[in-house]
Amino acid sequence: MTTPKQSNNTMRLNAFYEELAFDLNDGDGGRFLSGWQCDNPYASELLAAVKERSSHIDYRRYQYFDEDEQLSDRVCNIHMLFDGVRPQGVLCATGSTSVLYSFVTYLKRLGVKEIYYLPPIYFTLHIAFELYGIYAIPISQKQPFEKEFSFGLPEKHSSVLFLTDPIWYTGTKYSDEAIGAVAEWQRRTSSIVFVDGSLQYLPWNGLLREITASLEPALTFRLVCPSKQLSVHGYRFSYLLLPASHERGMAWTYANIAGPAPADSIIFAHEAMAAIADRRVPAELMRVVFKRHMYLRTHRVIESEITPECGYCVFEKIKVPLPNGYSVMDGRYFELRNYADYIKLNLLSPSINILCDIPI
Repeated sequence: MTTPKQSNNTMRLNAFYEELAFDLNDGDGGRFLSGWQCDNPYASELLAAVKERSSHIDYRRYQYFDEDEQLSDRVCNIHMLFDGVRPQGVLCATGSTSVLYSFVTYLKRLGVKEIYYLPPIYFTLHIAFELYGIYAIPISQKQPFEKEFSFGLPEKHSSVLFLTDPIWYTGTKYSDEAIGAVAEWQRRTSSIVFVDGSLQYLPWNGLLREITASLEPALTFRLVCPSKQLSVHGYRFSYLLLPASHERGMAWTYANIAGPAPADSIIFAHEAMAAIADRRVPAELMRVVFKRHMYLRTHRVIESEITPECGYCVFEKIKVPLPNGYSVMDGRYFELRNYADYIKLNLLSPSINILCDIPI
């Protein structure tokens, strides 16, 4: 059962995001500085390949991700290459949100009444926990990028822990030591770990190393989002790497929530995995992000005590005036108590030139 404190926290987060969606028009349809829309000049070949593949599919019939063994094999082969570990199972899906809701639903089916989490986690999870009456217990008062970050893992066996790596709004990762401690605890207590890795495999330095791949495969669920890696958001494709023992149960739960897949999502998924293997599109995007961040910091347009290293969002103080009444996402949206005047900044935002004329 959820507690009054948990309900109040969920209600507060829900109010912020609901206001942003309905009263503030998603900050100009997501095109605002803190938003999720992205400019991507490197996607034309990928989109052309998707269009060409679409001419060979029968749009009259239902389409299912779990029928596509070729796609699942491609995902496994990519992770063998990137991580050195072949996943036990893969659940392909239409976007991260449906996977998050499906996993919480699956926990409910398994009789799970409480989970632990390292903040921050995506607000969708808070809402799902409350709807299903699952008690969500934070195990840290600070977030991984904050000074004096520490956490206390429960000694209870067969627990469930949620964490997000990287932190989507700061572009920061967990340390090797932190994930090492989680891995040791996981083995000792036979506990499940769910990793929201929606923005994984977007390093600024080009080194494809995700430390959460070292967690115990038989006890780890890891969410990965090719749509975000390629910054092509009109097509919806994410997948969950999961233990073989949970693959069928999770797939059935997902099928009853999301139903069949849009044909275009399956078409995109194949071309997306080819583009991710090629690495050119993600590498070009991260080159732009890195140069923009360096330019804005050097010209004192932004400043922060946080050092980002991946993804396309950062958490910064804006040192130039913004238009009156301009919508931004500050720490309230991310369960963050400190960092006054900091905002989430999408470095691929179509509105980036509101800050200054960036030559990149």
